[in-house]
Amino acid sequence: MSTSTGGAAQPAIEYHYDVGRDFYRLWLGDRLVYSCALWAGELDDDLEAAQTAKLDWHATGARADGVARALDIGCGWGAMIAYLSGQRHVGHVTGLTLSSDQASTTPSSDRVEVRLEDWRDHEPTSPYDAIISIGAFEHFSRPDLARSDRRAIYRSFFDRCAGWLNEGGRLSLQTIGWEDFDPGKEEGTSFFKDEIFPDSALPQLSDIVEASEEKFRLIAFRSDPDQYARTLRIWQQRLEANKAQALEIVGNDTYRRYLRYLRISRAMFERRDCTLFRLGFERRALRPRQDQAG
Repeated sequence: MSTSTGGAAQPAIEYHYDVGRDFYRLWLGDRLVYSCALWAGELDDDLEAAQTAKLDWHATGARADGVARALDIGCGWGAMIAYLSGQRHVGHVTGLTLSSDQASTTPSSDRVEVRLEDWRDHEPTSPYDAIISIGAFEHFSRPDLARSDRRAIYRSFFDRCAGWLNEGGRLSLQTIGWEDFDPGKEEGTSFFKDEIFPDSALPQLSDIVEASEEKFRLIAFRSDPDQYARTLRIWQQRLEANKAQALEIVGNDTYRRYLRYLRISRAMFERRDCTLFRLGFERRALRPRQDQAG
């Protein structure tokens, strides 16, 4: 396990994600897709179809159809892994997570391997054709770090992804980010840092662009705050509708904490404090070293 102090380590990740699958299933649904959905048109209540559309967008953006090897960084409970190995016919999918509960959800096989491993420690046996990361980038740095240090961590992530990919390979990324908001001026963010996502910090778009541009071309971009507000509204409605079962599983304190988290998060997207970035990248050709050029 990584000894790096750059972002959320395993205990901080498990504090949030290892509350219990039965609790999360009450409001996420049976596939346990815990990230913003994607609606192509009207924002209706068909969350399952919108979540499938999100998986499709990233798989298409990463050009994952029928490739030999793909990597899912922050694989959650395995929805994207199942989608890639099933509907997209990927030969082998590796998933990385720091949640013991998530790692135990998807059994390994000759086509799937889930590792309880930090991306900083990952050493693939051979290159990947496609990389997808949904809802993990938020945990890569900490709020107490200087912005230059956070950007250095993000740059390390993109450098490592470029090293893992075949030339021309693609990376599809989804992350929450700050938009019209200065996180340093809002006392309410302490609730998220202390009670929901310890040791995690949201990026700004410029952080991502600056950190990635040396190794990747940005070829696709969406900003979808309305879509995350809608996703959170449906999650909140489902959790409230299943209150009795939630109380049996996690108790009143955890139920109220998550309900508050969903309400505050939705308000932050509705106010445009936060947004949801979906980005597609293509790996640049490796540039020759200066002493080898000419």
